[in-house]
Amino acid sequence: MANPPHPPYAPPAADVLRAPRTAMIVAVTALGANVLVLNVLALLAAINLIRDGAALSAGTLSTAQVLQFLPLLAAAVAVIVWLWRARTNADVINELPDTWGRPWVIFGWVVPIISFWVPRSIVGGVWYASAPPGRSGWAVNAWWAAWLVYLLGSRVLSLQEDGGVGSALFPVVCEIGAVAALLAMLVVWRITVFQEAQAVRIRDAIAAPPA
Repeated sequence: MANPPHPPYAPPAADVLRAPRTAMIVAVTALGANVLVLNVLALLAAINLIRDGAALSAGTLSTAQVLQFLPLLAAAVAVIVWLWRARTNADVINELPDTWGRPWVIFGWVVPIISFWVPRSIVGGVWYASAPPGRSGWAVNAWWAAWLVYLLGSRVLSLQEDGGVGSALFPVVCEIGAVAALLAMLVVWRITVFQEAQAVRIRDAIAAPPA
């Protein structure tokens, strides 16, 4: 009589749960570069507006935009890579509802309309699955609010003839973007720390002798 087939091997949670520290470091570094560039842009624009009452020169603006785009692209890729792994870990720690599956970790940022709430929903779910019970998610809410204000402000500036660089709102919008990036750094770091603590807890629970 043939032996029944063995069920597929499922690695223990301690092997599956690996906090994305490397992705966190890359994401935080790229977000920090965004903070630096946005602050420099805000400072240059404010100096020009106060001293000359004029917009940034075309050459300065073009250079600044290139410098801003590179860390923004790097941050976007790094945050998505980090969030993919953190989302996977959250399922191991505390099984998440399948309202927004893993593909939305990528598509949630780029699909029009729903991009205004899907990323926040995913990050919020990962936060609450990873954090100790009762831990407030204020950082997620503050980050997303600042990000939405930055997007709206950037859109308003883009509708102006000079792209908004001559507007008094330009340095304000840049600073709001810098605040959003700083809060994103906090969220990425805190969730990673939460998941490292969860990995230790699960590993200790597996290693503990039975009662």
